[in-house]
Amino acid sequence: MTTTTDAIPKGARELCTPTVEEAKRLAETVERVAAKTRLAAARFPETRDVVLGGSFAKGTWLPGEADIDIFVKLSPDIDETRFEEAGLKVGLEATKGYPRGKKYAQHPYTEARVEGVVVNIVPCYDVQAGQWKSAADRSPFHVELVKARLSEAQKLDVRLLKKFMKGVGVYGAEIEKEGFSGYACEVLVLEHGSFVDVLKHFTHLKAVAPDRLLTLPDPVDERRDLGKAISNENVARLVLAARAYLKRPTLQFFLGKSGKRRPNLQAHVIGITFTHRESSEDILWGELKRTMKHLSGHIKRAGFALARTAIASDDRRQSVFLILPEVRELSAIEKRLGPSVVMEREAIEFLAKNSKRAKLVWVGEAGQLQILQNRDEVRLSDFLRRMVRGEIAKMGGSPTISRAIAKNGKVLEGRPLLRAAKRKGWLSAGLDDIVSDTLGTSPG
Repeated sequence: MTTTTDAIPKGARELCTPTVEEAKRLAETVERVAAKTRLAAARFPETRDVVLGGSFAKGTWLPGEADIDIFVKLSPDIDETRFEEAGLKVGLEATKGYPRGKKYAQHPYTEARVEGVVVNIVPCYDVQAGQWKSAADRSPFHVELVKARLSEAQKLDVRLLKKFMKGVGVYGAEIEKEGFSGYACEVLVLEHGSFVDVLKHFTHLKAVAPDRLLTLPDPVDERRDLGKAISNENVARLVLAARAYLKRPTLQFFLGKSGKRRPNLQAHVIGITFTHRESSEDILWGELKRTMKHLSGHIKRAGFALARTAIASDDRRQSVFLILPEVRELSAIEKRLGPSVVMEREAIEFLAKNSKRAKLVWVGEAGQLQILQNRDEVRLSDFLRRMVRGEIAKMGGSPTISRAIAKNGKVLEGRPLLRAAKRKGWLSAGLDDIVSDTLGTSPG
């Protein structure tokens, strides 16, 4: 398959193609750090090799966004403690004199900023294909696969696909995004042939299971499904964006394009703002998402139907749970269902527990006890304030996030929330997102 020329708008290729000068400058930077890494690695008898990885090594990097990984291959015979210790010492020695820090994936690694470029020095085991001991072990094989099988024209297709995915908001493998990784883009082009053919595939995508829209086997390890890390929401957003683009290809898709914003709905959004201790982004977003899931369940069980929820964070110490309810205020009374009267013990216990509070008790057509009682909270904001004052610690989710909310959480809605968003760009972006259509849903 080949890329359909008229489906690539003018300027897109240039936007996605690094200049010769930038490529030369990056190559010099990479070689300097790689040489230092080899010298540092030579001091450790466990070291087997030092190899380049990331999008720069594969030739699929975007201008100004080179992804530079240097993999330190260590003997598979050493234990995990020595593996981490040696990998970090090599990384720290190789990046001496540059701003750097320890980052975490399955194992810790070194991240440094070298002459304006982020460089990751990552330990992996020197293993044969299929004998993986760490998640990073596949990465050198990914590099060799892409370099061997992608043509130069297809590398441009990968860059176009990455830029398109960034533009429509579905790119990024981090937990916060749960989107498409750079390697997933490379595999998609390998599988379908070109940027346009990838989009054509997604316009006609069929679900692979009732709860899963996409499967994408890793060519290096067929047992590994790259699609598992990509949320159904992001797959669906790509489907809609692909249809919209192929209907009318414009450069705006590569520069940043979103659905229509509905600012009138912002007045209905309720936010829970809080500060928390700083941690790695993956850990933070895992805890935020887990807590938001539990909180949403409690809100629904209290009778408040939710239209949409979102999370916004500065990725350091401040976060907000955003809630767009279907209704913000309920009736003062609610109906509760009890057991059938033929369940003698359960029926007696239900009546004993609820009869004093009940405004009305009756039996339905199926013989099931039913009561009418006053609600604890009529307004969702009041319910959330009670949760924030301490109930949230009992609901599950992340203990760290729950404690932070109980300590300093605030419930904001209306003008106070909008004022907070004006002061914080990351909150404003989250508020915009929760009241925006998904790209591609407009008939126009």
